[in-house]
Amino acid sequence: MTPHYSSDILSDYVHGAVSAALDRAIFVHLESCDACRSVRDEEASLGEVLRAAALLDERELPSMVRARVWDAVRRERPTLLGRLRSRWATALAVPVAACLALAAYIGTPMIAGTSAPRVTASYYLDEHNAQTTESPLGPSVAPAVYSSDGSSSADAASYIDNADAATLDDADGAGR
Repeated sequence: MTPHYSSDILSDYVHGAVSAALDRAIFVHLESCDACRSVRDEEASLGEVLRAAALLDERELPSMVRARVWDAVRRERPTLLGRLRSRWATALAVPVAACLALAAYIGTPMIAGTSAPRVTASYYLDEHNAQTTESPLGPSVAPAVYSSDGSSSADAASYIDNADAATLDDADGAGR
């Protein structure tokens, strides 16, 4: 004859807290042992009674207690700071955050003492001259305007003068 299981082990069996091997052994034992089966049934019925009692035990507060709580809530007046905070917090939060972000964006280079790298006009003139000399069309089609040292060619000067005259004519409305 196999020994009986304790009520703690049978309780764990009812709640599914035993290993698979022990679960099989208890199941086989309960088939033939009326004493262990009655302990298991008591444990299962106790769990059901406790669950049912917990569901029924949800009681409401007495009406007088609820009335006093609501009276206390209604009598409680927020402070001036609390009222201002609730009304203006969202209206002021977005503009203040935007100003802080803008100040951080603009102020960071000033504080660090660095600025964006600058490209002088001479760089663009030198690049233009380099591209026109390498161009298969040659300088007769696109003459070099100025060099970075400030000198200019005669062809470039006439090219610039013609462009200036056309611009001036268009500005006055007399061109074309």
